[in-house]
Order: sequence, then structure tokens, then C-alpha cells
Amino acid sequence: MKFQLVCLLVCGLALQAFAAAKFEPRTPEDALKAHEECREEYNVPDEIYEQYLQYNFPDHKRTKCYIKCWVEKMGIFTEKKGFDEKAIYKQYTRNNTQYLSSVQHGLEKCIDHNEWESDVCTFAHRVFSCWLPINRHVVRAVLGTQKDN
Repeated sequence: MKFQLVCLLVCGLALQAFAAAKFEPRTPEDALKAHEECREEYNVPDEIYEQYLQYNFPDHKRTKCYIKCWVEKMGIFTEKKGFDEKAIYKQYTRNNTQYLSSVQHGLEKCIDHNEWESDVCTFAHRVFSCWLPINRHVVRAVLGTQKDN
């Protein structure tokens, strides 16, 4: 019985490690494709979409769900588990550890587990909109946008 319990525990840990390891950081092309797909899904007007491409998310009736769509397609958020901190670290610090403290600070300040039981769009928007101002420069550097303000 103890052996079976140990085997289950070890297998469970191995599966968790595999699941975390399977995240592949997205490229700027992947980010643009995610933007395009979310734009189409939520019928975002041109002037708002141009701001989204620069990682500026103004108040707009489509912004909350657009953010949820984009972070899902980028592999850093799921409706079931919320934000994947390991995936965020891997996405934004894999090629440049100088961003580590900024990413970490943003996560410590902003990540929650939807204790308020908000709808999924509000949850994704709340956390990402808190994290992004701290890390907009990181997102733009990693995903290749032109502006840095």
C-alpha cells in the first residue's frame, strides 16, 4: 500500500513537471497571430486594435475579454487554472534574465486566484492590467513591438 502511494506521488510530480516543461515560449509572430485571432473573435475596431498591438489596453467594452483571449492564446492563462506563473517567467525571462526582477515583482503584486469569483474576462483583465504596467517594457522587448512608452 505504501509503495502504491509513493508511486502515485512520484508519478503525479513527474506529470506536473512535464506539464510545466511543455510550455513553449511564444514568438512575436505567435503574439501577432493571437492578436489577430482575438481581434476577429471580438470584432475590435481599428483604432482600439492599434492600441492593443502596442500593449495599451484602453477602457473599451471589448478589452476585458480580448485580454483573456490573448493571454489564453499565448499559453499563460487558462479558465480552469488562471495565470501560469512558470509560463510567464519562461515567456518573458528565457532569453534575458535582466527582466527577472520586474516580472517577479509584477507577479507578486498582481497574481491572484480569483478569490473574488469574478467572471473569467474580469479575472484575466484584473491581473494582466495590474502586471502589464510594471512589465510593458518587457513584453514589448520580448514580443518585438516598436514603441516603449
